[in-house]
Amino acid sequence: MLSSRGRLLTVGSVGAAVAGLVYGVEEFVLLATSAWVLLAIGALGARRRRRALRRALRLVVRVPAAEVAAGQPALVELRVSNAGRHRLPPVVVEEPRRHWSVSFPGLGARHGAVAGAADARDGRTGRSTTSGDSFAAAPRRSRRERAAARRVMARSSRLPDLAPGADAALWIAVPTAARGLLTLSGVALWCEDPFRLFGRRITTAPPAHVVVYPTPAPPGRAARGAGPHPAGRPWGAATQSANTMSGDELSGLRPYAPGDRLTRLHWPALARSGELVVREFVEPRTGSLTLLVDVRPSAHDDRSIDEAISLAAGLGIEALQRAVTVELCTSTGDRVVVAPNTAGRQTLLRALAMLGPASPAPAVARRWGDRTTGGAVWASGNPGGAEVLLVTTARGAAQHSLPDVLGRRAETVLVP
Repeated sequence: MLSSRGRLLTVGSVGAAVAGLVYGVEEFVLLATSAWVLLAIGALGARRRRRALRRALRLVVRVPAAEVAAGQPALVELRVSNAGRHRLPPVVVEEPRRHWSVSFPGLGARHGAVAGAADARDGRTGRSTTSGDSFAAAPRRSRRERAAARRVMARSSRLPDLAPGADAALWIAVPTAARGLLTLSGVALWCEDPFRLFGRRITTAPPAHVVVYPTPAPPGRAARGAGPHPAGRPWGAATQSANTMSGDELSGLRPYAPGDRLTRLHWPALARSGELVVREFVEPRTGSLTLLVDVRPSAHDDRSIDEAISLAAGLGIEALQRAVTVELCTSTGDRVVVAPNTAGRQTLLRALAMLGPASPAPAVARRWGDRTTGGAVWASGNPGGAEVLLVTTARGAAQHSLPDVLGRRAETVLVP
């Protein structure tokens, strides 16, 4: 690919050749010929450098902190090393800021990427690319894509040339202002000829993932809507006295939901009907809180969804501090149970970081059709729990009512 400097030289040499031929100025033709020779040398030099880099370059992406709070500074390390026996030319790294993306895979997703990032939390592991596994040929790009690549290379970072066994690192800032699963992907590495007239793409860095937690909101800011509790009664009062049975008493069977323990599967029912069914037990004496979070797109705007997540984080953390088990359910049918142990806060915040505006999948809506109300699916495994809180907006509360088994106990908490 021609760089901006090479493109300017090409246009100038063509103009000089035309002017020399039209006006009979041999010096212009000689100047154009020299420029073309320089371009040919640059193209061959860029190709030779790319071949040398693909043989000896080793690239590692490391995430020192894979899970951070919103607004907390965080960095991703991109380290390039020379595994060959000869000195390598400088490497150009694309500007990484435009390669960040935010996603909300939800509670029911299989977060393989997140698990890989969590493995690098202690800084001892990373994702690497060597010359033998991912230096595939880049597809042919259009003229518009090549122009965009030239603009990107003009703002790129250049790493120094590397002696055998040497390495160089580039630290990339994580935009932690946004909550969710942040992914850095598609950062390309380029090489240039000695005159910087041509650029050749070497490879693309492997993706890096960082989970950004929401900022818990004080529960006292919440506006309480309609609910079964008398005015002025604290929500934690019920959790301290409602459940008096032990946690090993069987209360019935229910369909399997993501997050259930496989040890609770009821195999005789599976053999009879082919459906996954789990055994449901009475919650232990410590009490439980069923936290329903409305994430329907029709109930939120860009601001209210983050406020609802922050409010749910505040309510859930307060419950965990009271040694209360938190059952987190969303309107898409996802469910996860958070125990009040040392990892409870982190587990709850990680789960809430994955939530964004979403509607139930058609298969989930059909499976839980009897519990679907107003476009929401509530797959709670503890409908008779001590306390049920619905976190939503005024618009969301007006659009639907909870199923009877949940509505009899639920209190609506509105986003302020």
